[in-house]
Amino acid sequence: MEESNFNPEQKSTDTKLLTQSITHPSDNIKQYINLLRNNVFPILLIFLASVFATIIYVTNAIDIYKTSTSLKITKSQGSILTAKLQPFEDLQADRFISNEIEILKSTTIKERTASALLDSFKLHPVKSDYSLILNINPAYNSETVSPSALIKILNNAVNINQKRGLDIVEIAAESPSAYEAKLITDVYALAYVQYSLEYSRREVTTIRKFLDEEKQKKAIELLNSEAAIQDYQQRGNVVYLDEQAKNLVERISELEAQKNISEVDLGSYQKAYSELTTEVSKIDVGLLDFFEGQINETYVKELYQTIAELEVKRDVEATIPKEEKLKEKVISDYNTKIKPLRNTLDEKLLIIKKSLYGNTPEERRIYLQKLFETNLSVQTNRAKLNSISGLLKKYESEFSKLPAQSIEIARLERAMKSNEKLFLALEEKYQESLVSENSQLGGVNIIDKAQMSSIPSKPNRKLIIILGCILGLGLGIGFAFLRNYLDRSIKTPEDIEKKGIPVLAWIPSIEELKELGSSQLEFIIANKPKAAASESFKALRTRVLFSKLESEPLKTILVTSAIPSEGKTTVALNLAGSFAQSDKKVLLLDCDLRKPRIHAIFESERFPGLSDYLFANASIEDVVRSTRLENLHYITSGTIPPNPSELLGSNQMKEFLEKMKLMYDIIIVDSPPFISVTDPEILVRITDGTILVVQANKTPMEPFVRAFEGIMNIGRNKFLGSVLNNFMYRQAYGYYYNYYYYYSKPEVQKKEKK
Repeated sequence: MEESNFNPEQKSTDTKLLTQSITHPSDNIKQYINLLRNNVFPILLIFLASVFATIIYVTNAIDIYKTSTSLKITKSQGSILTAKLQPFEDLQADRFISNEIEILKSTTIKERTASALLDSFKLHPVKSDYSLILNINPAYNSETVSPSALIKILNNAVNINQKRGLDIVEIAAESPSAYEAKLITDVYALAYVQYSLEYSRREVTTIRKFLDEEKQKKAIELLNSEAAIQDYQQRGNVVYLDEQAKNLVERISELEAQKNISEVDLGSYQKAYSELTTEVSKIDVGLLDFFEGQINETYVKELYQTIAELEVKRDVEATIPKEEKLKEKVISDYNTKIKPLRNTLDEKLLIIKKSLYGNTPEERRIYLQKLFETNLSVQTNRAKLNSISGLLKKYESEFSKLPAQSIEIARLERAMKSNEKLFLALEEKYQESLVSENSQLGGVNIIDKAQMSSIPSKPNRKLIIILGCILGLGLGIGFAFLRNYLDRSIKTPEDIEKKGIPVLAWIPSIEELKELGSSQLEFIIANKPKAAASESFKALRTRVLFSKLESEPLKTILVTSAIPSEGKTTVALNLAGSFAQSDKKVLLLDCDLRKPRIHAIFESERFPGLSDYLFANASIEDVVRSTRLENLHYITSGTIPPNPSELLGSNQMKEFLEKMKLMYDIIIVDSPPFISVTDPEILVRITDGTILVVQANKTPMEPFVRAFEGIMNIGRNKFLGSVLNNFMYRQAYGYYYNYYYYYSKPEVQKKEKK
């Protein structure tokens, strides 16, 4: 037999071009709609499961109440006695607000808040107003959670945010208890306000505490000195000092008082400076080194010392004259000497300030300014202390020259006056520092107090249900697309043609099988000749006849499939019936000698059949059986042989086929699946053409292609084409289904017209 001019690859290319030319842009959308239509049940199931889970969650969800308060945060402006109004924009820096937010989130604030909350719980009479604080673990014998556990709870319960573009920070707290949410918000805000105020007062507080300690010490020393004088007088040792001795004692006591005050001032400023340097070193060690390198100059220290000596002499000598004019003249003379030195010092300090602040960032400049001012106070008091100590030595030498009987009483008088003046000076400075501390302005103001909420902020049950519905629908649709993506089965004729394999026809899903009650359900061409499936088999018949242009027509046609249960027997049966209806004498031959089915379709005995004839156990007349179609006969498989492949490849089988060709126009051969056994390969070689059946939505592409390649390897002219069986036309091409329905159900159309 000559090789056919039929070219499967050319046909596939032509089909693709034709398909592309008639494809409408909306076809892809329609395909997606059909995909969703085909998965309505799983989509609906997933949707209902999601809605059900959402309803359960919403039903069991605990109401959460939210309360918030707003704080306005600015840089501390110092004491109300010294604060100056500054431009708004200079005080509001994003970095400053960010730093304050981090302080708000710090463990220090949470510890203060936790401690205050636990104290409030102990005093509150209604314990049910609390939720987060209550201890739900029965293993611990405590009504409340531990402070450390409460800090962890605050991490989740409290949210801190800056309002965009503003210097306002919002503190929000959430709790199943509306009262507790408000309490947490209030306590948290107050803890931060108190911390901020303490931080802004830290320098003044340090000095105030130091002065208080020194004042207490001097009060004790003053009492002791007064007691010593009384004891001396009670012993009868009453000595009166002359005027010169009194003046000397007065000056010495004045100098000692000034010296002690300078020592106290120097100690307090040194302590404040030490704390500042420690704080700055944590931020930037290089900044501290830079400052000390600029400020520690010998010339500046000499100016401090000279000015301090003149001021001390001025203060001492101003006490000598009794007349007011003489005092003023002494003060004026010394001020005249001090003024140029002070101007020189101020100029030098101004130069140092410029060098310090010139290229320093804003946030670092504040620390430099505090360091500079504190260091200036340290240097001034140190110079003053040195001057007083030097002058005091001169008076000490004069004091030692007093008469012996006067020295002891003078020493007691000197100690008492010195302690008295120092105590009064310390008391005055302490009161000043106390006023300064209490008048220190904080940088935090509460502008919106927390209000107890009557409506829970979450869960938003309506929104959750809506989102649950959307999620369920999305998951369902996603499942449909994922299922389609993972499904490697053949679905449409285009899937086959994309592999370069021609499609002879597609057979729609035989819906009429559900309506028939006969045992011959699969013989649709005879039972329902007007059905769409019957028309498809007729189209298959026509395309098979013209699939090979050869001098000799097709006589033997093999119908096989790649894997089992793809409907090859049904296709073979109805193809044979369609040929019989076209006045062809047709024989349906069951060559599936392993799992035959033809006898079951026609409700007859399996033997005698083909195998019985080939083993010479039956005659042609015994095995050939007729059907209700006049031109259609069939031969069953017969007795199942132990060696089907050898039997089908025997000479007897070839001679049998040649004999049948003389008796029939068309012989349709039904065989086992191609990949399962070797029987189909033998039958391909001894038949004129092969049809490969594939079932839509079942047959994987890989075994189908393997079967096609196996047939092509035996002989390219043997392959007639493929048939897509059980094709769900409505699922794949739903937009054409109306036309299919119209022509496949004419009786329904007639009823509708009536």
